[in-house]
Amino acid sequence: MMSSDDFDLDGSSVNADEIGRIGLFLDLGEEERAAVAALCRKRRFAAGEVVISRQGDDHDVYFMLEGSADVQNHTIIGDALRLGQLGAGAYFGELSALDGGPRSAEVRTTEDCIVAAMSPSDFRNMLSEHPAVLVQILHNLAQMIRNSNLTVLQHATI
Repeated sequence: MMSSDDFDLDGSSVNADEIGRIGLFLDLGEEERAAVAALCRKRRFAAGEVVISRQGDDHDVYFMLEGSADVQNHTIIGDALRLGQLGAGAYFGELSALDGGPRSAEVRTTEDCIVAAMSPSDFRNMLSEHPAVLVQILHNLAQMIRNSNLTVLQHATI
């Protein structure tokens, strides 16, 4: 649960220890984590708020420092379809940051959250400076494609 002091976090700096708790950056050294943290700014979201909207025009990448959120999409008739849950240490928004395209899903908090936001250009530059992080991103994207293909096959009618 957040304290009243947490309401003033928006835009504040992120430190190396906080970034070090994100799974993507576990293998980085202290100086590397500090450099990544310097590219981020904190944002606070209350429970039930939308962090990423499919209709939104932001392309930032988010790193979950505290809290949890659901990743969801909507069916043609408007029903919410839960695709997954994100907790502390997760990251999201990388697809749009990489290609500048629209968001592929909505992320809505399930409890109060603090995230570190990074701009798309900083994210792409960071990936070029840290090949191990890039490889992990590529691995996770490959898993997402495989899961999507499996879902399509499971719901296909012949």
